[in-house]
Amino acid sequence: MIRPSSSDGRPFGLTVGTLSPGTVLSCDPQATLGEAIAKMRRANSSSVVIVVANKPVGIVTEHDLLSLPATTAAALSEPVATQMSAPVHTISVHATPQSAIVRMRDRGVRHLVTIDADGCLVGIISQTDLIRHVGDKKPFIANDVADAVRQSTVFAHKDIRVWELRQRMHSEKCDSAIISGFAEDLPAELKTGIITERDILRHLATEHENLTAGDIATRPVKFIRQDMNLDDARNMMMRDNFRHLVVHNHHDETIGVLSFADLLEFIEQDYLVHLSSLAEDGGSELTKARQSLALANKLIENSPDCVMICNAQSEIEAVNPAFTRVTGYQAEEVIGKTPSILKSGRQSKEFYDKLWADLARTGKWEGEIWNRRKSGEIYAEWLSIMAVRDGEGNVTHYASIFTDISGREKNREDVLRIAFTDELTGMPNRRRFSELLSLHIGRARRVGRPLSIAMLDIDNFQRVNNALGHSTGDDVLVEVARRISRELGHDAVVARVGADEFAAILPHVKTEQEAVNIAEKLLSRLDEAHQTRKGEDVYLSASVGIASFPEDANDTSNIIRCAELAMAQAKEKTKEQGRNRVGLYSVNLHSQKGADLALETALRRAIDNQELHLVYQPQFDAKTGDITGVEALLRWTTAEGKTIPPSTFVPVAEEMGVIGELGRWVIRTACDQLIAWRQEGLFNLGLAVNVSVQQFYGSMDFADQLRAILVEKGVAAERLEIEVTESLFMRNIDDMRTKLQRLRNLGVRIALDDFGTGFSSLSYLRTLPFDVIKLDRSFVRDIEDGPDGATLPITIINMARNLGKTCVAEGVENEKQLEVLRNAGCDLIQGYLLGQPMPASQVSELAKAKNARTS
Repeated sequence: MIRPSSSDGRPFGLTVGTLSPGTVLSCDPQATLGEAIAKMRRANSSSVVIVVANKPVGIVTEHDLLSLPATTAAALSEPVATQMSAPVHTISVHATPQSAIVRMRDRGVRHLVTIDADGCLVGIISQTDLIRHVGDKKPFIANDVADAVRQSTVFAHKDIRVWELRQRMHSEKCDSAIISGFAEDLPAELKTGIITERDILRHLATEHENLTAGDIATRPVKFIRQDMNLDDARNMMMRDNFRHLVVHNHHDETIGVLSFADLLEFIEQDYLVHLSSLAEDGGSELTKARQSLALANKLIENSPDCVMICNAQSEIEAVNPAFTRVTGYQAEEVIGKTPSILKSGRQSKEFYDKLWADLARTGKWEGEIWNRRKSGEIYAEWLSIMAVRDGEGNVTHYASIFTDISGREKNREDVLRIAFTDELTGMPNRRRFSELLSLHIGRARRVGRPLSIAMLDIDNFQRVNNALGHSTGDDVLVEVARRISRELGHDAVVARVGADEFAAILPHVKTEQEAVNIAEKLLSRLDEAHQTRKGEDVYLSASVGIASFPEDANDTSNIIRCAELAMAQAKEKTKEQGRNRVGLYSVNLHSQKGADLALETALRRAIDNQELHLVYQPQFDAKTGDITGVEALLRWTTAEGKTIPPSTFVPVAEEMGVIGELGRWVIRTACDQLIAWRQEGLFNLGLAVNVSVQQFYGSMDFADQLRAILVEKGVAAERLEIEVTESLFMRNIDDMRTKLQRLRNLGVRIALDDFGTGFSSLSYLRTLPFDVIKLDRSFVRDIEDGPDGATLPITIINMARNLGKTCVAEGVENEKQLEVLRNAGCDLIQGYLLGQPMPASQVSELAKAKNARTS
């Protein structure tokens, strides 16, 4: 049992404030849901708290995101205030962990926001924090996994669409799903995948209708047996940073998933047995209280929450001082009366009928209700009612505990105002603009007249912020908003819909040309100098896109999209035709966007259709000319025979979030080829594979994935080389050092690709576990410029040698480059001069021919 005393090995005075992390992820209500999700994804966090004046007013968690509609694009662009859970469930930083456990259970939540005495945000405590700091391990040690595992798990086939899986997980109240349907000839840990709320979060921004569970499932999974000791399972979860473990029975059949939520529920039940909390079976304490009113008064008078005890006939028997403070009624004014004395009239008869029905069925009710103070003021409260029963099960009392949340309601009103208004300019924001546009379209449809909308984006506004500071930039934006409003007049609806983007509804414009004339006049007005407070002149240009109802689109979302496409076209025009361009929507613009979507869809099918393949570029010993290894390069040839270059589809794969799956396919295929070469007698051939930075931040550690593939394929780790680029170190350098060292511990070699084109910190080069430095082709090309051009590549080669690293020169295309590199002591040569990318069979022929000449 969990007790805050030294008897269970925990220090006296342990509070949730000491358990919760030192930092908490937060955002303001006006941020879009997409921005909030991006924050959560970057911080690898399960929640983000929405704050106003440093007070929490809402929260968005991974679980909340499961309930998003099938098509998420519109929801992601809405203010987070419209999607958050509110009011947020809070707890004092001075509360005990036990009270946090009970409150999580009562509220049905996995997070509690911690606040100080003023109600200001301090931090957040999650199930994970409570599990990590359980002092008494007896409930775990004395039980097996089978005692705690949740068997009501979502099981789904890999072909189910992700949005359908999301909705199943939400409706069945599961935080994970087990995915099957993968090839039967795979090892057990690869035949099954798992998808958690964290995986859903990671892919939400790029999710589309055809994304399947198989596309995002984590494999291999971590299996445990149902007879494993529960404490051992808990230790494994904390040590390996797993929040979910798939559980097998004695027949190696999957029976469910063990999660932190299950562990918390398990210890909570054990704790509640000890606590005998009033919330569960308040009969014991309150029966004693009835026998001794003095004891009842002592129990409730010091509570900071309002407490009201009623008998079975709903007559008030006792209240505490907090009740008087909130309602204004003294105890003698309400004792003997019913709680209807507080009734505000805001709730209907149906509301109270349901309240009493729930209370009769479950013994408790909780929710928000509006009541009236003695002064007549109506206020909001959060009310919990518990039925207290005697030993025979008869209701003897009702215990009500409530908290004044009128301040929260005021905050909620502020939140809604903020949610629909741009704070800087006072204009409607994107959400409000969409609503107003819907109203105008409905009106235009009824009277049979057209309307136009214009989307305006200031060109290169970031330069103003960078040069003059964000404060001056904000002043300029306010002036821009003022000029737009004045120029378009009262008939137009003008909104700020992005950082430097504005939108306008032009309800009385009848023709495209009229809209263009208005836009050009507006651009001319904006082209005039904007004077800062310091007297500096700032000159701006902008791009405007125009779309019309009903000619271009007949609903809100589509007409906005059309105008945005036209605005993008206008920005393209500035490159050729100069500043201040106006673009008109045409169907051709949609065709281009359709092509982008088609590329995404085609890429998802490319692996299954075997359109992706590998070619291999040899690497040669600079001194002997022998082939020492190859670099695997990914290629895509569509079913129609069209070749799509990696520079086109790899960024798309990264944006879609499928680069992890693609990368695993590349490594597996490359390992298969290593085995084939080994069977041909090419035992010493090494193979290099490029790895994206995203592969290091998947839901499963990349080193674990690689180890599983090497075991599955039976490939020696020393034959494999992992190539990474310097962009990898723009993140947490210490974290990346750990990740690379885990790879190194497997026995694989690590190469730094394109050296000199990115991060290039020599101190990190010395301390990070690299084996190989690849000299970028741009430096090799500079050798053509004579001695000065050769200085830098020669310096890098010498540095690599002094650090004990192998140096590979990429892009070697002529004899002069080869001679300079060889004389400088470069170890390996790669380039079209000696061997271009080729099929695996050609590598075999080339290697055998080389061997024949040297034997």
